[in-house]
Amino acid sequence: MLSLWIHLIAFFQVVVANCIQPVNWKYCYRVDQWLVPEVVRGYKLWSGQEQIYQKEKEYLESQSDR
Repeated sequence: MLSLWIHLIAFFQVVVANCIQPVNWKYCYRVDQWLVPEVVRGYKLWSGQEQIYQKEKEYLESQSDR
């Protein structure tokens, strides 16, 4: 629960605080293009459906065995 709270605070500090500035409105108004896909990707990473950096992990593990 603490991790979720930390992520929500960081999201507010980075995204919301920057999107309320008029100069950034043209980049923030299309939430369906930048927020929704990243939330879906984050869920896939969290649930283990998507394995990112798997090859790098396997390489590093093989190097530590030497």
